[in-house]
Amino acid sequence: MKKWWDAVKGAKGGWWMAVLAACAAAMLLLPAARAPASGMTEEEQRYSATLSRISGAGEVRLSIAYAQAASSLGGQRTPVGAVIVAQGAQNVAVRLNLTRAAEALLGLGPNAVEVFAMEEGP
Repeated sequence: MKKWWDAVKGAKGGWWMAVLAACAAAMLLLPAARAPASGMTEEEQRYSATLSRISGAGEVRLSIAYAQAASSLGGQRTPVGAVIVAQGAQNVAVRLNLTRAAEALLGLGPNAVEVFAMEEGP
């Protein structure tokens, strides 16, 4: 490794090559961007927190489905559907309120949001 480092330093523009090699090594060693431990994106976590504030909803987890972008220009992702799992979803009024709130937050139509009751823990 020392021989390689000395060769890089001695080469024309060696300083820049050393920086480039260090950056490449860092990229290989650092893990790829990953979802948080909850399995939700930051956006889903933010919306879940908002939805959990609805009276009777309890804990809420939201998953958003996105359309596959025809072009990556602009980086805009368009939501096409959502699934909500909530503690209070067995109550019809809570289910309706969660559906309406998700439609408003995500700009989805009424048939694009599904709400399910959360499984109770052991």
